[in-house]
Amino acid sequence: FVPSAYMRVVDRAIQVWGAAGVSGDLPLAGMYQGARTLRIADGPDEVHRILIAKNILKRYHDGMGWDFGN
Repeated sequence: FVPSAYMRVVDRAIQVWGAAGVSGDLPLAGMYQGARTLRIADGPDEVHRILIAKNILKRYHDGMGWDFGN
């Protein structure tokens, strides 16, 4: 999920800066490119959501409850 959050933050910054956000004057265009690459390398968010859900359900089924602090 981190690459998606990073991409949303960079996208918002580009939106705030307007045309300057995609120019070479600011590092935002390069950051956006890096964020997009990270999303591809990290894999689909859906896969991460499924893995997290399976882990939560297994812990709950094993009697560990909803306390994920340990």
